[in-house]
Amino acid sequence: MSRYVVLPAPSTAVQPLSWEDIVQATESAPLDGYTLTQVSPATAPSPVLPTSEHSTTDKPVLLYRDTNAWCPFCERVWLALEEKQIPYDTVLINLRDKPDWYKAMVPSLLVPAAKIKGELVYESYDILKKLEAEFPDRPLLPEDPQLRKECNAVTEAAAALQSAGYSYMSGEKEGGPKLPELKDTFQARVRELDAFLGRHEGPYFMGQDISMADIMYTPALERFAANMPAVRGFHMRDNPDYANLAAWYKAMDLRPAYQKVKSDDTTLNLVVRKYFGLSMAAPVELEEPVRTARQEAAAKITRNREAINMDIMKNTGIVRGRTSSYGGTLSTVNGYASQPSAAMAAAVDHALRRVCNYLIHGSPGPRHAAPEANAIGSAALAFFRNRASSPRDLSAAACHELREACLEVLKDMF
Repeated sequence: MSRYVVLPAPSTAVQPLSWEDIVQATESAPLDGYTLTQVSPATAPSPVLPTSEHSTTDKPVLLYRDTNAWCPFCERVWLALEEKQIPYDTVLINLRDKPDWYKAMVPSLLVPAAKIKGELVYESYDILKKLEAEFPDRPLLPEDPQLRKECNAVTEAAAALQSAGYSYMSGEKEGGPKLPELKDTFQARVRELDAFLGRHEGPYFMGQDISMADIMYTPALERFAANMPAVRGFHMRDNPDYANLAAWYKAMDLRPAYQKVKSDDTTLNLVVRKYFGLSMAAPVELEEPVRTARQEAAAKITRNREAINMDIMKNTGIVRGRTSSYGGTLSTVNGYASQPSAAMAAAVDHALRRVCNYLIHGSPGPRHAAPEANAIGSAALAFFRNRASSPRDLSAAACHELREACLEVLKDMF
């Protein structure tokens, strides 16, 4: 029988839940394998050992992977270990500062690497093949020789899809193919993939059972499903033109092993923007009522910007006009009311202009270079989003678009 925890009703509580109440309310949450590492990163979804050349395990596999779990090649091996239910431990490697002992141990200097029954193997595909040879239970390769040959062939073609996809996302290079050609090449690869997925009865590459091919393609297809809509406006998941691929995505999402290692779209888009410098896709053409509402919101912010700025600084708490436990700012200085700094006013102004940028162009535009300014801007927009009121300040449609714009800029602050 389920246990229910009785907590104070939100409407009567004067404080958020205490940590003790939160622990009690979440005691049945699925935290299998979740680890507090006591080092950076502070958490991991599976047990980890210290990042040391002296870390050893009595388990048959010791996996070396990236600290943030962003590496698609590491994900292949990690997913295979989970699918085959092979006991393993993990050592995390900082890709920006690889330890000397790791560079001496692994000739490629890359992740992943693995010690499989004491033998060092690197390169993700080589690791997968070694795992299959050493741990034949829960096989990822078909027994039938012809099907195995077919599986190996499509597995080895994964690099071609990955290359075409990242070339299309990265865009034109000097002397290279133009964007339409890159798009055609990638979409041709996707059509081939979709056709292959339709060859066997079942959602996976080889039919009803997951195989080495699924493991090899999963990280790239996961990233393309997240990145392509954001970068190129091209949708792969649930695309009616690729029905077999859509079925594959749905089947993979239901697998417990994949649920443990997969990322989410926002994380993957933040990574691609931060580390690869890719711009997000141009906004879609807006319907006239939406465009009109956005124009109204931007116009009213523009015409009332000084009052909005002062209201934000006065009422958010970012400027303390009184003695406070958060800092002793006095209500007056030598008899004169305290004034916010020019830098704070400029930070609020920058955040408001980013909102207008989104309303007019569909994207927030550049962030402020100073983290402090972005923190101030975040507080400003969280307040402003709830401060605006229709029909007092603007029409209902414009107020909706203003709030959506504030939210989009807030999501892009850091």
